[in-house]
Amino acid sequence: MPRGQISNLDRFANAWKRTLHAIANKVARREDVDRTLSYYTRQQVVFFDWRLGCIFWAIQASMALLVIGYSLVYKEGYLDRELAQGAVVTHVTGDAVSTSTGKPATRYFSTEELTYPGLENGNIFIATRQTVYRQMRGVCEDAEMPCVSNDDCITAYGQGTCSANGLCLVRSWCNVEEEPEKYVIAVDTVQVWVRAFIQFVRLAPEKIFTTDVNNSVPTAANTFSVRHLLTMVDPVPIHYEEVAELGALFEVAIRWECNVQSQAACVPEASIRRLDMLFDPDDIGYSFSYTEYLDDNHRLKYDTTGLRFLFRTSGVGKKMSIAATITVLSTSGTLASLAVIVADLLLTKVFKDRQKFKARKFEKTPDFSDYLVKRETRQKEACKLIDIETAEQATQEKEAFWMQRLDEEV
Repeated sequence: MPRGQISNLDRFANAWKRTLHAIANKVARREDVDRTLSYYTRQQVVFFDWRLGCIFWAIQASMALLVIGYSLVYKEGYLDRELAQGAVVTHVTGDAVSTSTGKPATRYFSTEELTYPGLENGNIFIATRQTVYRQMRGVCEDAEMPCVSNDDCITAYGQGTCSANGLCLVRSWCNVEEEPEKYVIAVDTVQVWVRAFIQFVRLAPEKIFTTDVNNSVPTAANTFSVRHLLTMVDPVPIHYEEVAELGALFEVAIRWECNVQSQAACVPEASIRRLDMLFDPDDIGYSFSYTEYLDDNHRLKYDTTGLRFLFRTSGVGKKMSIAATITVLSTSGTLASLAVIVADLLLTKVFKDRQKFKARKFEKTPDFSDYLVKRETRQKEACKLIDIETAEQATQEKEAFWMQRLDEEV
């Protein structure tokens, strides 16, 4: 400990020394130790009134029911809780063959092509529509740039010209073929395997809760078809045909509620909701584009529509805790004082005999200012009486002394 710094133990010891020293001084001065070390308690008054008693005990019983029935039992206040976020592993299996409705072609789609490009870990995308454009660098009409004159075709990289079709001719990636390849892909039977994990580090650091304890590969218990996942959407199930054309965005929430002390397996609950309608009801669906370059001047552009599933897992771990129980009881138990407050208000403000109740409940002390003055006067008078008695005794002793000497001389 640094020099000059006093510990809490030293302060406590010094305080006790000062207290004992003060008591010793009071004893030495013959002061009343009982008054110095007195104990104070509350005086209780019993009022014999059945109405007041019924109200008091009814409120007490209600508070007890609230604390025990609601806080402890219903809300499980005796449990310690921990919130946690988990992880999800997904695996997609399935393929499809589709014939183009545009340029005549037939294409086989493997699992990797259906789910390309891979997004975040655990989240998946499954294509339901795909349009393939063959393009090359050049000068061509831009459908997104209508014009009336050449002045309307100014771009960041130069001046374009206005064509007879009312579209700007600018440098761009131009479609080589008049009709692109358009594929409608049936992926409703594609299988999605889901495995979720969660751990409650504070309550049970040695345990990991998972949806598939004994298997690390896809199993029938945790595998769902795309059509099955759509039927689980809350609040209204969705048919695959409703979202196959424009695509959709879904959130799959896996919710855990585990008693970490239990030996039984903790089974989570899964819920699915559609998000694209919540973000923008006027622009629903899910689609994006990506390209595949054949050489410096030729490429394939893919406009892809499909279903995207965002997997989230979270949960609550529970464990019996004496500390949590005491905390709930101590905080909720303060409601018991409400019965006393209500009873006192009725006693002194509402009841017919409130004046009589007040007279019994409140005790008025004497005026201590007059009392102290009278006490001081009595002490002064007592001192004068003592002085007179002392003087008389001294005179008597003196007279007795002279009478003794007179008798000796005679």
